Amino acid sequence: MSESTPPTSATGAVGATAGYDRWTLRDPSSISYGYYSGSANKSSSNELPPSASAAGAGTASSAAISNDNADTKQKKGFYITTAINYTNGPAHMGHAYEAASADAIARFARLNHKSSDGGIDCYFVTGADEHGEKIAKTAEKEGKAPIEICDKYVAGFQCLNQRILVTNDDYVRTTSARHKRTAQALWNRVCTASNNEDIYLDQYSGWYNVKEETFVTDSEAELCNFCDPTTGDPLKRVQEASYFFKMSKYHDRLVEHILQNEVFIRPEGHRNNILTRLNADRLRDLSISRTTFDHGIPVPEGFDSKHVMYVWFDALTNYLTGVDALGVNGEGNEALASLWPADVHIIGKDILWFHTVIWPCILMSANLPLPKTVFAHGFVNDKDGKKMSKSVGNVVDPHDMLDLFDVDSFRWYLCKEAPYGGELSFSEENMREMHNADLVKTLGNLVQRVTKLCEKYCGGTIPDVPGPDAKVIDFDQVRKTYVAEMEAYALEGGANVAIQACRDVNGYLTKEEPWKLSGDEFAEKRQVIVRATLEAVYAVAHLLLPFIPKGASEIFKKMNTPPKSLWDIDPELRDNLAVRTKIDVGSLLYEINKSEEEKELSKAEASNKKKQSYEEAQRLKKEKKAKEIAASKAAQVGDDAPDQPEFTKIDIRVGQITKVWHHPEADKLFCEEIDVGEEGGPRQIASGLREHYTLEEMEGRKVLVVCNLKAAKIVGFNSNGMVLAAKSDDGKQVEIVSPPADAPVGERVFIHGLTGEPYSSAQIKKKKVWESVAKGLKTGDNGVATWDGKEIVTSAGVCSAASLVGAPIS
Repeated sequence: MSESTPPTSATGAVGATAGYDRWTLRDPSSISYGYYSGSANKSSSNELPPSASAAGAGTASSAAISNDNADTKQKKGFYITTAINYTNGPAHMGHAYEAASADAIARFARLNHKSSDGGIDCYFVTGADEHGEKIAKTAEKEGKAPIEICDKYVAGFQCLNQRILVTNDDYVRTTSARHKRTAQALWNRVCTASNNEDIYLDQYSGWYNVKEETFVTDSEAELCNFCDPTTGDPLKRVQEASYFFKMSKYHDRLVEHILQNEVFIRPEGHRNNILTRLNADRLRDLSISRTTFDHGIPVPEGFDSKHVMYVWFDALTNYLTGVDALGVNGEGNEALASLWPADVHIIGKDILWFHTVIWPCILMSANLPLPKTVFAHGFVNDKDGKKMSKSVGNVVDPHDMLDLFDVDSFRWYLCKEAPYGGELSFSEENMREMHNADLVKTLGNLVQRVTKLCEKYCGGTIPDVPGPDAKVIDFDQVRKTYVAEMEAYALEGGANVAIQACRDVNGYLTKEEPWKLSGDEFAEKRQVIVRATLEAVYAVAHLLLPFIPKGASEIFKKMNTPPKSLWDIDPELRDNLAVRTKIDVGSLLYEINKSEEEKELSKAEASNKKKQSYEEAQRLKKEKKAKEIAASKAAQVGDDAPDQPEFTKIDIRVGQITKVWHHPEADKLFCEEIDVGEEGGPRQIASGLREHYTLEEMEGRKVLVVCNLKAAKIVGFNSNGMVLAAKSDDGKQVEIVSPPADAPVGERVFIHGLTGEPYSSAQIKKKKVWESVAKGLKTGDNGVATWDGKEIVTSAGVCSAASLVGAPIS
């Protein structure tokens, strides 16, 4: 395909996908949905799946929910749906919010399913609402067939779902043959179950809102001045023959159901609003057919063929189509049919009435069980909490955000930013801050630290050591709290539990400081700390998976261990990772995301730094020239003192790393700014320590720096000095030679009894002084740094490596 391929790695650098084709579907097999993704978009066609038969409307197979077992059948598996997208316009942020949040719930349900329970862990259905007068009018205006309009926007909705890694198991199009069968079967079932009382033919006279595809009472029309309250378009006066559904018959039964089932309508505020409305005004019968247009599902045979179903009777039925609950779409769907009733319908608050009043009344009439919960989320507003509007110019396009941010960052923000069920004020700045704080500095930092430490202290595999004396985190309690939040659809609560667990694991590692436990006698303790941290990271990755599937899946890959059911995780965090399993450091999970302003500022700072570096180079050049002249004069007098010890010709000073970052082009190098007490400020130095230390271990560390070596360009980086480190004979272990903690920055190290001024860098190079001195540098007893057996010291004491003895220093 010509469009760019969606990213499959978890690095922030390639997470954003500018130039993404918003209208062309990809092969789902080419997209990495991460672990616990269900069957990910397996059915998205407009036709009946090949396995289904051509059963006619109302002809139920054994998969159907019968009147006898409607309330007593055994239900296995979690069934979740979203509202289906209306195909009269492109996907917007509200669609992205609903899809991402519902997908997080579905992924959690798969994780929360106990392996011992068997059956289907979760079934997730979404789809497209493709009928109605509004679509017919749009098609007429554009000179196209309605299905052409639908096909275009269906592709757009599915593209957005793919891009945000939505793992729906089915995609129901209301123009499909299977849905037509289901809708007609439900119509017939309502008639049969009510002895043909609940659907009757009459005349409708009243107001109709074409935009909302809804009938409006006279009083409601008067309140809004007979116009759509959002667009100002006039309401349409309708008078036509119509089939009616006797909704008034179910008023008391519906109120009783809402009162007896506290979780039927969530959040609580919406439940109260619906009850208030029902108590204020009794239900009226509902017009459920139209004759003024034909873009809809025809009423079943035996009814007036001039009628098509009212769009909401048709659209709501998709929830039954998704699992073939009426058994009209072929044999072999028994397991799916057993999933009805749905555990939750995730919808926007603007369509609450249709889902909590009209839909349950239809189901009651058809003698079908009602969904357990209808959860209505709020709107996505602009950063100031104002409604997004094209006329105001504050609309945020989800694709634009995905061009700038990793999909994990987008999902994480949508789920964590606001209490689920309330309004969400969308702020690009807040999303950037959340990405950098949570995903980069907390999670990414933790994963990088512990995998590096595993490589350093455990040979890159899970060590065979006992568990720690104290728990890293109380995972059993964390899991219970997390599950309680997620089962209550408090997504922000679940996300906060997960990221707090990450912070706690980070805190454990920082407190234990395995990098400070030097010597062979602490080898096992270091490994105990590392394994305990790895176990905790593996467990916590499960909590993050519903929100950030790319990053969490990358963690499982780094640990070469797939995820499991939440309830199969050893809560003691001791036996989840098999001994000798290889741990991969790999690349960073995420990288810092900068705004355009920050990028421009960075460019300006880089330019300024380059200028300062040039000025510093010129200053050093002058100093160097002056030293060379002085050295030349000294040579004319009698050259350097013939007995000056070689060590004193080298200028080794105490330095402190003030800034450190990864070399952008060399995997083994750090780039550092090191303060060695010079007026010109810190020196820039490259060191090959990246395989042995983390950024956190380097930042702020005191080191020994050789300051009078000739500056060199190392993989494009100007390096002006060298950090001293001891290395084992096989080269696998490297330890920085450190001065005492209270050694003054800038102090020149010395050896008692040896004096002499350091040479210039030109003399060092010409006379190969460093090569001569390096031969005598090594660690002595207890790791103390020595030259020719003499201790290298500062005014605060000796300099030393952590554990290496008899190791060369360079």
